[in-house]
Amino acid sequence: MAQSPLTHHEILGLAEPFARRGMRLDLSASDRAERRLAFATTAHPGAGPAGSDLCATLRLENPHPGRYRLTRTLDLAANSADGLQASLQVDGDSPAGVLDAVSAVPLTTQWAEVAGDAMALDHHIVLRADPAAGSDLTPLLTLTHATAQIAGLTLKVRVPTVTGVPAELSLTAATGDRIELPDDLLAVLGWPWSRLQRVERGWTGVLRLSGKDEVRHGVATTTRSRDARARLQTTAEHLARTLAEPPRRFHERWAARRWGVTLRRATPLLGGVALLLGAAAVPRIDLAEDSVLRMLIFHAPPLLLVALFCMREMPRIEIPPLPRVSTAPHWREGASTEAGAPVQDLQQS
Repeated sequence: MAQSPLTHHEILGLAEPFARRGMRLDLSASDRAERRLAFATTAHPGAGPAGSDLCATLRLENPHPGRYRLTRTLDLAANSADGLQASLQVDGDSPAGVLDAVSAVPLTTQWAEVAGDAMALDHHIVLRADPAAGSDLTPLLTLTHATAQIAGLTLKVRVPTVTGVPAELSLTAATGDRIELPDDLLAVLGWPWSRLQRVERGWTGVLRLSGKDEVRHGVATTTRSRDARARLQTTAEHLARTLAEPPRRFHERWAARRWGVTLRRATPLLGGVALLLGAAAVPRIDLAEDSVLRMLIFHAPPLLLVALFCMREMPRIEIPPLPRVSTAPHWREGASTEAGAPVQDLQQS
């Protein structure tokens, strides 16, 4: 059933905890019909990446009786061309409770600095009961999204809250830019990074994460979120360094790792070939009727099928291309020779 618009009495009650902390209600930006209150933007000089200024905006929603959602949005100063925003969201059962949870998270948590660029980090706070603290609710901070502008590319990452599900990563070039990236650009960093797949406006991949939720006193960050933040930092630094150099330097620096990625991609194919050869050799093996090995061979097909469906990612059987050195001088067309400038196409590896 649709909720009735906020009354003046309700607005006063919702805004009271904020007013006590010196926060001013912005009625022009609020929406009584949607039961949403907005508060005046506050400036935080020098609180952003590299000492930049931040602007913080709070929005309180009351979608259902007894349920409140507070969102803190941070923007870089108006003179920034990045246009990045970082949000922090919490759901709770009282305006004062959600305000306390958001206020306990430092502004620096929502931003990271990578190779001179800013990365916006979106988080969600889950209020969970802490057995060690009795009935108190412990804020559990979870990373949900990340966005960064790196060497002319937009890096976006979505981090599912379900343990075991990898993060979804995308790279997008500006409209009109012509750029080709090798599909092992990130995979050379290790097993957590998948190869890139070309899509209409860029590339997609996955980032495998480890860890699970944990509850501690104060504002706790999930181990999965901490792992995601560390690997995002590694990803962004790798992209910034690689795209600032000629394409050939990527192969020179990561030649051994590129061959390792090729072998990793060939593993499903090699495994399939090994199974075929093993099946062909079974009739030549003289096994006793009560042999354990005979029993395992007889039940191998269903066991392999079960193992296949238990895998988090379906293996892709392919003949992977061999890594090659690019002869292009730059990554993008129309680039200068300066480090970090846009550059020409890279031959597909």
